[in-house]
Amino acid sequence: MECRIDDLPDVLLEYILSLIPPYKDLQECKLVSKRWFHATKNVIQHNKAHFQKSVAYGSLLWSAWPCSIDWMPTIGKRHSHSACMYDNSMYVFGGCTATCTTFNDLWRLDLDTRTWVRLITMGSYPSPKSCATMLYYKKSFILFGGWSYPSPYPLHQQWKLFNELHVYSIESNKWIVINTLESPPPTSAHSASIHKNNMVVFGGICNGYRSNDVWCLNLDSYSWHKQTTSNLKPHPRYGQSQIELGDYHLLVLGGCTGPNVAMNDVWLLKMEGTTWTWKKVNMHNTEWAPTRIWCHQACKVGNYVIVLSINKCQKKSNDMNISLKKVTSQRTAPPRTCDSDNSHERQENDSRIDRDVNVNGRHGSFSRASVQNAHSSSHPPNFTKSLPLCNDNVLSMAAFRDEPVRNGSNSNRQRQLESIRRMEERIRNRITQLKATKRTGNTLSIFVLDITNVLCDECTASWIPLKHNNQSGPDERILYSLVAGRGELIVFGGIRKEQTSLQSHPDMDESEVYNDLYFINPPRYVI
Repeated sequence: MECRIDDLPDVLLEYILSLIPPYKDLQECKLVSKRWFHATKNVIQHNKAHFQKSVAYGSLLWSAWPCSIDWMPTIGKRHSHSACMYDNSMYVFGGCTATCTTFNDLWRLDLDTRTWVRLITMGSYPSPKSCATMLYYKKSFILFGGWSYPSPYPLHQQWKLFNELHVYSIESNKWIVINTLESPPPTSAHSASIHKNNMVVFGGICNGYRSNDVWCLNLDSYSWHKQTTSNLKPHPRYGQSQIELGDYHLLVLGGCTGPNVAMNDVWLLKMEGTTWTWKKVNMHNTEWAPTRIWCHQACKVGNYVIVLSINKCQKKSNDMNISLKKVTSQRTAPPRTCDSDNSHERQENDSRIDRDVNVNGRHGSFSRASVQNAHSSSHPPNFTKSLPLCNDNVLSMAAFRDEPVRNGSNSNRQRQLESIRRMEERIRNRITQLKATKRTGNTLSIFVLDITNVLCDECTASWIPLKHNNQSGPDERILYSLVAGRGELIVFGGIRKEQTSLQSHPDMDESEVYNDLYFINPPRYVI
């Protein structure tokens, strides 16, 4: 007996359609027939309601997308990039590597096939930069601000902040630079959102100071103006999240008021009248709040805001204050804004380095005992604590014995070269061991803020008590992107600053930058 798909009952047809990714393929199912149109429409509505219900109960699941095939294009590792959604794709612009090299490339993630495509764009390219904002408006992306790290030569260059305004036309695949008579100061690590035909920009780093100003860009005339606000306002900050609440309200969550000074407060801005009004939101259930809300974008789903942070129950190494301090100060703010905060730390580091007799122009020597210990042990000798382990030339110098080098003595030269080779091999093996047995770090957890009553007279918001299951999210990181897709959240990139130890040697800082892709989905439901 033959059975066609049209012979199935509506419930089974809708279940089959619910297994299709909720993007282009599912949308095209509406075109098959009138019956499929109604079935697909029901599935889309069910998906949306189910996702919002799962967010309210905190029953969301992490899923990692496997790495792309070698021959397929893959976006490079980066953090501090800009990302936003359009149609069936997520777009990513710019960002920064672990060595502070910034990009100005534009990538598109096809969410149907989960594949990356690099767009070869035309027009006036933006400068390579990080910590810019990119928002969607009428089939275009509005890109503003950001920073870039100077090249090493010539020496003593300043960090570069931008107040460039670019518009990318999706249909024509072209960048257009917009020149305005008045504009905000060069700004980085700010936040922005679209309200009607206005882009509202708040805070950020502006030429050496932290800002709490509000600037508005009319997207029809491309004219800027600085908006006056009430005397009560948030502290100057950068790295905060900004959530659009309709045409006349927005929320600002967290941020940093200085290096390693993270804020957990929430503010509501009412955008009516000639003077806009700030109001601090009364927070409830703060024991369920994340440890910090900073250096990434929170995401709104219905009447809830999703924030990713580490679980308070997880074991933390000094709350990552030391390990992430340099990252947040360097990646989001020019160094002159945090010189005073880090002066004590630099003095301690300088004093530790100055005691070493082999650096800063001093000529030390290695005792025979230390060299003998180096050959009798499988671990690097103690003197390597003053040497950068990634520099082969320095490693080679450290491996020399104290035997005299005689001219024309080939045998001594061969022994020295063999000693160099063995020392380099031991240290490389040790570094490989450390990477392979790296300690299990903290992972990102999901936190949910209920903002149902934030527009009421009481102006309240409440953190939802969640049960943190044992399911592991990605490694703890900052400066990643979090974007709302259709029935899912998309997490990409970021950076983690961690410390590893070579036994008795001082800790070595390692910055790990990611290009992995994670999805946050609700549990699958049965219609």
